[in-house]
Amino acid sequence: MLWYTMSAAMAAPALALALAHGPLLATRLPEPADGVALGKLEYKQLGTPIRIAWLVAVALGAQLATGATVMWPAWLVYGSSVAALTWVDACTTWLPVTLNWLVTGELALACGLWCVFTGDALLALRMAGGAVASFGFWWLFWRISRGALGFGDVRLAPLAGAMAATLGVAGWFAALLASAVLGVVWGLTIGRLHPAPGTKHGFAYGPALWAGPYLGLLWVALFPA
Repeated sequence: MLWYTMSAAMAAPALALALAHGPLLATRLPEPADGVALGKLEYKQLGTPIRIAWLVAVALGAQLATGATVMWPAWLVYGSSVAALTWVDACTTWLPVTLNWLVTGELALACGLWCVFTGDALLALRMAGGAVASFGFWWLFWRISRGALGFGDVRLAPLAGAMAATLGVAGWFAALLASAVLGVVWGLTIGRLHPAPGTKHGFAYGPALWAGPYLGLLWVALFPA
């Protein structure tokens, strides 16, 4: 009962944050010069009813999946503000730097306030370690892949890593592996059937990376330590 009560309570602020960062803010971002040259979907074109409906569905689903999970304020931000960032990526294959830093600050604030309120310094250290480890892994992959992975995904990685770290070591590894597998499957299907504008087989990896912690949450629920 507590789980669904928390989910319902988080629905309204989650939708408000998602819509504020997506249709209201993202559609007003300036276009990157190299993106225009590649013919990317313009940010101002994101505010269509069907695209907004997808964002709303994802934000509501994210809150239903987390409910009364530990660090629920952080999951609230991750499932709304950060979801809006990856929504932009899913539509345009671009992760705007300005929006990325904004949601990073919001997530850090939510995590910091929760850890101070609960006095759980160990959880704060674990999340910091998960963020650093995820950043390091994806930064290394970015260097090795030579452009196959965008640096925007590297900036997104610490956010996913921090949230996955709330699930413990097993949850963090499950999230990392699940996001990698999901990204490959997504790329082999969507990337080839509907490549991003200006690319041959381009696709957005951000949504798979964002989904990793939720898949890690499922793993922990199915296979508790």
